[in-house]
Amino acid sequence: MTIKELETRTGLDRGTVRFYEKEGFLSPERKANGYRDYSEEDAVTLEKIAFLRRLGLSLDIIRAVQQGELPLGMALEKQREHLLARREEKERALRLCDAVRTDG
Repeated sequence: MTIKELETRTGLDRGTVRFYEKEGFLSPERKANGYRDYSEEDAVTLEKIAFLRRLGLSLDIIRAVQQGELPLGMALEKQREHLLARREEKERALRLCDAVRTDG
């Protein structure tokens, strides 16, 4: 599929697609005219990356998952713990802000 078709399918713009390609997440075939020919697998890979990025996973973690070095379940559990810790930090900051505001 063309990059335009890939953009439509994944909702990612051309620059983002090229970035992930440069980072080694995609390896599209080249047509005789030199244009990239993205596969169904490339589209699925991009959709997975976009989903994991929305969850806040870093590219290094996503790469480790993609390469089979880190199980997805473990990566998600670590991210869950990280998000919970951040939530607790924000809740403490909110309580402190409220206390300071109340006390003047």
